[in-house]
Amino acid sequence: MSDNNDDRRNELCERFRQSLKNGGAGSEYFDEDELIEVFDYAGDLNDDYLRFEALLCGARFYPDSVPLSERRALLYYSIGEDVSQKYLQDNATRNGALWDIARLRSASPMGADAVKALDRLLADYSEFDDEEVIQLVDLASTVGQTDWLLNRLDALRAHVTYLPTLLFEIAVMLEMERRYSDAIKLLEELTDLEPYNEQYWFMLAQEYDLDGNPAGALQALDLALAILPDDKAMRFYHARLLSRDEAGRADDIASLERLAADFPDDQEICRFLAALYVESTDDEDKARTKAAAVLRKCFKLNPGDRKLASDLLAVDNVSSEEIITLVDRNQPPADVSEWIAWAGELEELGAFDKAIDILLYCERKIGKTDAAINESLVIDYFMQADFKEVCRRFESQTVGMSAATPDDAALIFVAYAISLAKTGREKEALHFSNMILKLIVEDGPDDITYALRRLGTGLVLTDIIKRCQSKKKTDWTDYDPLNAWYHE
Repeated sequence: MSDNNDDRRNELCERFRQSLKNGGAGSEYFDEDELIEVFDYAGDLNDDYLRFEALLCGARFYPDSVPLSERRALLYYSIGEDVSQKYLQDNATRNGALWDIARLRSASPMGADAVKALDRLLADYSEFDDEEVIQLVDLASTVGQTDWLLNRLDALRAHVTYLPTLLFEIAVMLEMERRYSDAIKLLEELTDLEPYNEQYWFMLAQEYDLDGNPAGALQALDLALAILPDDKAMRFYHARLLSRDEAGRADDIASLERLAADFPDDQEICRFLAALYVESTDDEDKARTKAAAVLRKCFKLNPGDRKLASDLLAVDNVSSEEIITLVDRNQPPADVSEWIAWAGELEELGAFDKAIDILLYCERKIGKTDAAINESLVIDYFMQADFKEVCRRFESQTVGMSAATPDDAALIFVAYAISLAKTGREKEALHFSNMILKLIVEDGPDDITYALRRLGTGLVLTDIIKRCQSKKKTDWTDYDPLNAWYHE
């Protein structure tokens, strides 16, 4: 959030973090309340290290602190149930809201028992501070009683020291349960209570969007941006909302261009803008040039990032070798399967030539013709209509086990049979098709999944056999039973 309280807590955490960097020097100058606040805010940041250190410091300087001992129960719960139970057993006589919440979480009551236990908490404590509210809401959700929170909302309002925390925490739980309309009601109340808190407007925008109300989402987001106009996350979300409407696409692109100029190293923004360029113009060459410029700049700031490399290889005429080498140097795939998976990203983008470049690079790197790489190359060369190379690859001697699934194997066999015919080797195409037809169609397993798979394979192979045996010669040039190339 952007309010002064969060700024103060950020500053407090940074001071505490700096004391840790100095070997703990100066940690004695944090009082009990500050250590409690460090622990609580570190929980919001998912910073377990800071939470541990705050408690260790507290145990040293404030060993009798009840709030700090309560928070140890919270931390032990996040470590594991056994640890949590042992700590609770050792502190069976301790009393307080957080202790009772921790015990209930460990007991995990369900159904009517859970409702009774939660009602008892509400009856036993007249007031809950922020951390107690956070833990109470989490407890109710954990035991399947988010509805209890809504049913007791009026009673809960009277028990909390700061109402926005209660409304926000319940809204978060409702979003996790995909109850967007319920979350919207609480967030609308939150924005009435704190109209200058941009995070509440931002969350409300997201809930409207998830609830199928993009107009409401844009309106809420406009109000959030009026409060904090330079926020990157909100600006990007605003652009993504606008991109869904073709009528406003030009304004959206302009907004994204400003965002990418402000944050040229943000991969998500730059990849989204590049994709929007390609989708939003009929001039493919111009679109690719603009997309490549954005991606190239971002890739330079994130050298070796594989996702950026994939997008850049797909749209740019840049040297594949240069890009692949940078990836290999900075974020190399761990093994052959990861190289093949990376090539698969290019295949999904239709850049089969670049997928081939990746696989050939990997082949050179490992110094052998790997079976799994070779199988991928057969398909990629087939999609590139390089039928001679399909045949050469299929017939080459390889090392290692096949990685092909039954579906992949069927496609490889069909690709080879078609390639044999297209390169004038009809007799071999006939012989191979007959062999595969018998192997996987006639003699294959009888289960229905396999039967459906082999049906398509059998149809293509049977068609090839008929054409090879027919007195009427087939012009194989435009033969495309898989609809792989001749779409226009």
